[in-house]
Formats: sequence, C-alpha cells, structure tokens
Amino acid sequence: MEWTTLVSTMLGAVIGVGSTLLADRLRWRRDAGERDRELLRSSYVQFLEALTQARDVISQASRASNPTQLEQVQSALLEHGVHVKQYQLELLAPSHVVSKARDAGYKLALYRDVVVAGARRDDPECADARRAFRAAREELMEAMRLAVVRA
Repeated sequence: MEWTTLVSTMLGAVIGVGSTLLADRLRWRRDAGERDRELLRSSYVQFLEALTQARDVISQASRASNPTQLEQVQSALLEHGVHVKQYQLELLAPSHVVSKARDAGYKLALYRDVVVAGARRDDPECADARRAFRAAREELMEAMRLAVVRA
C-alpha cells in the first residue's frame, strides 16, 4: 500500500472526527444556552407571579376595612413567597435586573405598610404607593425582557 493513500485516509478520518466533535460542541453550547434562558425566564415568571398575588391581597384589603384582611395583608409577601423567589432570581439574573427586582419588592412592601396603617384605595398615600409599585414593576418587566433577549 502506498503511504500517500494511508496519509490521506488518516487525514480524512481526523477531519471527519474533528468536524463531528466541533458540531457536537456547538450543539451542546446552544442547548445549554437555551436551558439557561428557560431557567432565567422561569425564575422571572415565578417572581412576577408572587408579586402579583401579594399585590392582589393588598389591593383587595385597601378596598375594605375587614380586620381579617389586614392580617392577611401583613403576611402577604411571606405567604406568596415574594422574598424566597426574589432570592432565587438574584442567583440567576444580571445585576441590573436584581436591583429592579429589589426595588419592586421594596415598593410592594411600602404599599402593604400604607394599607396596614389604615389607608384606603382612594386615599392619596395609598394611590401614590400603588402607582410607585406599578412603575417599579413595569421597569422590572422591561429589564427582564431585555435580559432574556440578551441571554
């Protein structure tokens, strides 16, 4: 057997194996990136869901003066896991999203505190707290959208 045939066969095998390994590596990176994006997206959704559920309890109580509802308002953030889901988000999200998430959680706590203090939906301080939370949540959602696109 001629040595050029042997060399060309070996070179073809090396090129074939190398291209297969490269394609597998690229596919693995793409799949890992998609899994990371999905995990991030899931964390965002869970946090927004917790914020919304807690906000609903607070908003409901701001319309009524039922003492039982005020007790629910005091524990709304805890009951719906706002802080736990915020901590999960902080492990995965970029820093600009984390700061917006903290701000939204803080504004929701302020809204809760205003309602617990006795303010009702039509009171200026309650309306201001509600609007501040809504604005913080909208900023958070925009930061989340951008982060998911970039991820």
